[in-house]
Amino acid sequence: MSFQTLRMLTGSPYDTLCHYVRVNTGQPSEDHQPAAAARATGRPATIDPDAVARIALRLFAERGYEQTSMEDIAGAAGIGRKSLYRYFASKADLVWGGIEPVTEAAGRALGSAGDGGGPVGESDDGPAGASDGGSNADFDGGLRPGAGTAQIRAAQIRAGLSAAAVAGAAVLADLDLTRGRLRLIAEHPELASRSYAALAPQRERGRRYLITLGIREDMAGYLCAAYLGATFEAWMQWAAGSDSDPVPYLLAAMNVLQMPDVQESSIDA
Repeated sequence: MSFQTLRMLTGSPYDTLCHYVRVNTGQPSEDHQPAAAARATGRPATIDPDAVARIALRLFAERGYEQTSMEDIAGAAGIGRKSLYRYFASKADLVWGGIEPVTEAAGRALGSAGDGGGPVGESDDGPAGASDGGSNADFDGGLRPGAGTAQIRAAQIRAGLSAAAVAGAAVLADLDLTRGRLRLIAEHPELASRSYAALAPQRERGRRYLITLGIREDMAGYLCAAYLGATFEAWMQWAAGSDSDPVPYLLAAMNVLQMPDVQESSIDA
């Protein structure tokens, strides 16, 4: 998937969380009562996790995060407590629940890049994007003609990590929900403290990707930690504002991220 396509996928406009709450505090619709509506028509109850998360965010905004119980959320969603707990073990899981598709998409992008089939795959003309003025500006890490092995490797790494960050953003169908979740994380230390564990799958995939490119394991761990820290901060800065597109924030974070350790001494023979 090209960078331009990903930008199109992430470019849908949306309002702030406050507007979102105002819109959704009116008469409940089938989207807001996913299980109750199904029971009313005699169909088996089904649960849409994102719909339940939207209801939870509305309640958090109305009553406060600490003042809202799982029982409150189950009642507002028209589902039983046991059904809610099958999907979400806690309120924190309702907030962090949107990270799994992001992690999966980023992992696929890194897998493609590491296999040579993604944006960092090499061709007869050099690293992908090196001859494409548009994508090169964003993804190649400043690669210039005649660059040595270390410079090419740094460009590959930056390209793969950038593609993974943008791919993760592209799969988020409801950016209102994402913004609301991130704002809650910023406001509540209990939620923010889960970030290390929540990002563990992405951290491991990033580390493996870097090792695949020949980076030593210790250097791979450091670089992946810097990448996740920078992109997480990009998401938080985007969520704090009102811009519709998170991608420029992610790419700005990648531009700050340097590759000082991508030298011959840090590349496994």
